[in-house]
Amino acid sequence: MVLIIWEVLARFKVISAIIFPAPTLIIQTLITGIIGGEYTMDLYYTFTRIIGGFFIGGSAGLVLGLIMGWSRPIRKILDPIVAALHPLPKFSLLPMIIIIFGIGESSRIAMVTLATFFPMLITTMAGVMEINPTYYEVVDNYGGNTFDAFRKVVLPGSLPFVMSGARLSLRSALTITIGVEMIFSNTGLGSILWLAWETMRLTHMWSVLIIVSIIGMGLTWVLEKAKQKLTPWHQEGRTT
Repeated sequence: MVLIIWEVLARFKVISAIIFPAPTLIIQTLITGIIGGEYTMDLYYTFTRIIGGFFIGGSAGLVLGLIMGWSRPIRKILDPIVAALHPLPKFSLLPMIIIIFGIGESSRIAMVTLATFFPMLITTMAGVMEINPTYYEVVDNYGGNTFDAFRKVVLPGSLPFVMSGARLSLRSALTITIGVEMIFSNTGLGSILWLAWETMRLTHMWSVLIIVSIIGMGLTWVLEKAKQKLTPWHQEGRTT
């Protein structure tokens, strides 16, 4: 019995050593991959897909969210469509995306665009709908027109929600980009991640995961700083 337990523990130790390499080896692989240029181009491709999809999908979601939040008739028409499409797993649409855009960079950007569109749309629409109607009345009482209401009430009033939507959209962009690169791409951090798993080069796998985590934290930090600069009144309101 003791021998059996000893053998099980020995095997577990071997397996854990394979799956969880020493941190020093992971850091060494990470530094070598970055300084040696092994990860440079793949990092560039991944970051380009994240930012490209985010700006396309986020911009479209921002515009449509503002319109739907401001206009009740348009919201009644489009809200059921959004409610039907948003829960769909984005990877379930991948075959359709490939048929439309082909097997290339356009399909990858389109997938990231889809992932970023809905979070931005929903949070922006919610932000506009949360604005107190009294502010619109103030603009009317001072002789303001529709453009003044949009510029002085809708945009600043919904901006904190827009920034929260941007954070959600960027997170979706990062996860979808890595997933798409793992499925059908020979470039990007996701492709390295999948190849490392297939070839059991787990130090490479863990080093890429560290890079992805750093990217996520960096993007979040940038958005938080932008939010503090763009919405100082919202920050002051939270601290009181």
